[in-house]
Amino acid sequence: MSKFKYKWARLPKNKMLINRINDASLIVYTKLLDYDVSKHNDISDYNKRYFGNLTSDESSIIEALQKYSYLLVWALADINTPLNKIVFMDYGGGHGMLSLLAKASGIGTVIHNDIYKISCKDAQRIGNDLDLAADYYIPGDIDDVINFSDKRDININVIANYDVIEHIYDIEDFLNKVKLLSSSFQSVFFASGANSLNSRIDKKLRQQHIYFENNDRELKAGRKPTDETRALIEVRKKIISELNLDLDIKEIDQLAELTRGMLVDKIKQAATNYTSTGELPNKPLHPTNTCDPYTGNWFEHLMNPYHLKNILNKNGYESWVIPGYYGKSRKLSHNMVKSFLNLMISSNKKIGLKISPFYSIRGFKK
Repeated sequence: MSKFKYKWARLPKNKMLINRINDASLIVYTKLLDYDVSKHNDISDYNKRYFGNLTSDESSIIEALQKYSYLLVWALADINTPLNKIVFMDYGGGHGMLSLLAKASGIGTVIHNDIYKISCKDAQRIGNDLDLAADYYIPGDIDDVINFSDKRDININVIANYDVIEHIYDIEDFLNKVKLLSSSFQSVFFASGANSLNSRIDKKLRQQHIYFENNDRELKAGRKPTDETRALIEVRKKIISELNLDLDIKEIDQLAELTRGMLVDKIKQAATNYTSTGELPNKPLHPTNTCDPYTGNWFEHLMNPYHLKNILNKNGYESWVIPGYYGKSRKLSHNMVKSFLNLMISSNKKIGLKISPFYSIRGFKK
């Protein structure tokens, strides 16, 4: 069994594709063993930390490639077109490891995208260093990618990502627009570690939400300078207070509570509407989900994956929710436990998603 495959994982039946992705993983693995991102002064501290953690040693590289090869093989599973004719996009790709793997797999056109422009620059530098650069690097959101593909008349056939959808502010808008990137067939595979169906993960992330809501955080080295570090409820109180609407402290506190999950303009609108009509905004749908009101970045947005599946269905995709698996650890005892959990995930559909470390939304549109 290849070290780049999750043990006991369910995979497509296309052995030729699996072997090709495995060979590509070996290429990337070999290159990364000799690559030290910390030595490159023109790469941001953010990706020195992020990419550096993924490539710090042999075990970390294998674990990362297990994840990205799993994403890529499922994203390509329903494709009958030769890989060299495919246009693949690593949406929200950050450091770009998935793009590296896609390029090593022989995919014809590889596009890397991220809303954080610095990550696009870093990913391009890493790709160039390893001779696995993507063909295009597009900074921006889904609308920027649509504009890019329209201007160049490019059909983006395959899209995949990991730990991106839980940060997109308007996920329904995103899923509604993805189909606009291709006038022909399209396969999407979106994976998220914010697995609300796993009670352990759900509890941990709810506690994290509450902490971010109520506590200031120190801006540590290697974090994005755009990260909000103030207590989020205090940020919203400040936004409302600065409107000078003659509200008392109790009213400001109540509005700040009820506008959790809103962007700054919506917060201002809700506060202004309250002073005019006395109507308070509706209570947030989720008890803890919270976001940065200035950027819209959700802090590990807990969502029902079947709701996301239904959105894809409404847009003409045949779609599935499938579980993720546990990757390689440094400790033998941990690997034994993970192997057992992976076996349970694959053998029991009822509990698979409830114990998996991430879920994936898979969609295919003809």
